[in-house]
Amino acid sequence: MSTENPLLGAQGLIAYDQITLEHLRPAVDQVIEEHENGIDQIIGHQQALPTWDDLALAVDGLDARLQGVFYSMVPLMARGDAWASEVFECYGLIDARFKQKLKNAPLHVLYERLAASDVGANLDAHQRGTLQQVLKEFRLAGVGLDDARQLELEQLESRIRELEGKFQETLQKSVEQSSIHITDETQLEGVPEPLRADLAQKARDASLPGWLIVCVQEPCNAILKHATDRALREQVYRAYTTRGWDSELAHDNGPVLEQLAQLRLEKARLLGFDSYMALSLESKSAGSVEQVAGFLDDLVRRVGPGMQRRQTRLQAVGQSHGLETVQPWDVTYLQAADARATLGLPAKGLRGFFPLDKVVQALRELTWQLFGVTLNTDESVAAWDPSVLTFEVLQDHATIGYIHLDLIDRPGKQVLGVSTSYIWHRRVDAEGIYHGAVAVVFSDIAPGIGGEQPQLSHLSLRKLFHEYGHAMHHLLVRTNNHLLSDLRRLGADGVEVSSKLLERWTWDADYMADISSHHEDGRKLTTEQVQLALTALQGEGIQECALLLSQALFDFDLHLSADDGRTIDQRAETSHAQVCGWPLVGFERPMHALDHLVSGYDASFYAYLWSDAQAFDLFTRFQSEGLRSASTGRALQDVVLSQGAARPISQSLEAFLGRPVSYVPFLRWYGVAEDD
Repeated sequence: MSTENPLLGAQGLIAYDQITLEHLRPAVDQVIEEHENGIDQIIGHQQALPTWDDLALAVDGLDARLQGVFYSMVPLMARGDAWASEVFECYGLIDARFKQKLKNAPLHVLYERLAASDVGANLDAHQRGTLQQVLKEFRLAGVGLDDARQLELEQLESRIRELEGKFQETLQKSVEQSSIHITDETQLEGVPEPLRADLAQKARDASLPGWLIVCVQEPCNAILKHATDRALREQVYRAYTTRGWDSELAHDNGPVLEQLAQLRLEKARLLGFDSYMALSLESKSAGSVEQVAGFLDDLVRRVGPGMQRRQTRLQAVGQSHGLETVQPWDVTYLQAADARATLGLPAKGLRGFFPLDKVVQALRELTWQLFGVTLNTDESVAAWDPSVLTFEVLQDHATIGYIHLDLIDRPGKQVLGVSTSYIWHRRVDAEGIYHGAVAVVFSDIAPGIGGEQPQLSHLSLRKLFHEYGHAMHHLLVRTNNHLLSDLRRLGADGVEVSSKLLERWTWDADYMADISSHHEDGRKLTTEQVQLALTALQGEGIQECALLLSQALFDFDLHLSADDGRTIDQRAETSHAQVCGWPLVGFERPMHALDHLVSGYDASFYAYLWSDAQAFDLFTRFQSEGLRSASTGRALQDVVLSQGAARPISQSLEAFLGRPVSYVPFLRWYGVAEDD
C-alpha cells in the first residue's frame, strides 16, 4: 500500500497541510479497489465455514477504511469549488461501492450461513445483533431482486443522487445571489452593534463597502428580530423564504423535489413497500408510519391553538406599534418588542457574554464533569484551517479518539453547513487492535472583529452544544465494531437525541450565568438576567416548534403520498396552514430551501421533534440530580451513549429513566400540555 498519499496513512489524525487536490481521487480509487478485492477474497476463503473474525470483522475493517478515507476528505470542501466538486464526485463513487456490496448475493449468503450456524448461535448479543443489522441492510438494498430489477434500482439510485446534488447546487447559488447589500446605515437602525460588525466584515470579505446580509439563518433571523426598518425586514424575509425558487424551472428546486419524491416512491415499491415513508422507517427508531402520524397529529392538535393565541397577542402588539395589519416579516420583531416591554429585557440580550474561547472551555469542563473525559490540545499535525481546534480525547487515562472543532465561519465554508462528521468509528479488529473514533464539529460562528474573540449569540450556543452532543455520543460509544459504532444506524431520530439533550444546558439560567464571561472584562451575568433573556427566547419557541412541525408534516406527506397529484406548493400551503397561524404570503416557497430533504433527513424530518421530546424527558433526571452530576453523566454513557447502534434507542432511554419516556416536559415547555 502506498504511504505517499496522506489520506492513505494510518487511521487517526491526518496532516491536512500535505494534501493536494490531486490526492483525492487516487485515494478513493485505491480504497475502492482494496474493498472490491478484499470482499472477493473473503468470499473465496469463507465458503467452507464462515466465521465471525474472517467474515464479519474482515468486512467490517474494509468498510471502516472505505468510509474513513472518504470522510477525511469532507473538511476540504471549504477550500473552494474545485475541491467541493471533487469531494462530491468521490462521494458518488464511495456510495456506489457500498450499494454494490449490499447487492452481492454470494456475500449475503455467507452472512446468512453464519447467522444460522452453530457458530452464529454461540456469538454474543452484540455480534448477533451485528449480523441481523447486516442482513437487514442487504434486504433493504435489494439483494433479493433479479438482475433486471437490480439494474432498475441502480438507475433509480443514480438519478436520485444526481437530483439531490442539483438541489444543493441550486440552493447554494440562490443563497449567494440573495445576499442583500446595504450602503445606508440608517437602514440598520435597531440592529445591535456586534451584528453590524459581522455584516460589515461579510461585506469586506466580498470586497464591498457597507454591510452584507448573507441569506442564511442567523443573520436573517437577527435582522427580522431587531431592524426597525420594516422595508428591510420585508426585503430580508422575501430573500430568505424564496431561496431555491426561480421563475425559470431549470433553476427551481420545486420540480426537483417532485421528481425526487416520485423516484423514491418507485424505489420503495421496487423493494416491496407501499411508500417511501414506510421504507425509511425500517431503519429508524420511532416505529411505524401510524406511530409517526399519531405523534405529528397530536402535536398539531396542541400547537395549532397555541399559535392562534400567539397570533391574537401579536396582532394587538402590532396595533400598538401602528401596524394595521401584521405581516410575517413583522412577527419576530413584534415578539421581541413585546418581550422587552413585558420583561424589561435589555436590548443587547446575552451576546457579548459568551466569547468562543470561554464557551469551548466550558464544554471541556462539562465533558470532564459528566463523563470524566479530558480534551487535551493536540498540535501534532496541521488541520485543514488554522482556526480549527484539535483535541486528543481521553477517558480513564486512555486515548479514546480525537475531535476537531471547526467553528468559525470563513469564505467558502458554507458548503459544510452546521454539522458533525463521523470520520472514524471506534472498533477492535480481529487482531485485537483498538482503533479510536474521530469526529469533526462544524459551525458558522462569526469571526471576531479587530482581533477579538468571536462572540456567540444564544442561537450560536445552541447550535454548538447540539453538534458537540453528536460528537460526544460518537466518542463515548463502547461497541467494538465499525457497524455498531456508527450512530447513523440508529436512524435520524435516534441519533438526534444526544444532541438535543446537550442543547438543554443552554436553557438553564444557573448554568448559563456560571459560564458567562464578558469579552471585555470577564464579568458574569446574574441568574436573573439570564432568566429574563431565556424567558423571552422561550416565548419565541412556539413559533420555532410550529415551523419544524410544518416542515415535518410536509416531509411526511410528500413521502407518504408522492403520487396523489398535488404540487410542492400545495403541500407546503397545507402543512403550513395546520399549525403556523399566518397564511403563507404568495411569494413564499419555504420548502425549496429545505436541504434536509436531500441530505439524509428525507422521510425523517419528524426526527427533530421526536428526539427533542425524548431529550426533554432525559434532562429531567439531570435537573433532579444535578446538571454536573458525574454519577448521572456516567449512567447516561453506560446505559444510552455507550450502546451505539447495538439496541433500539427507545430501550436505552427507558433504562436510563427507569420508566417509559414521557412527552409532558416537552409539551409543558412549549406551553401546550393539556394540564397547563
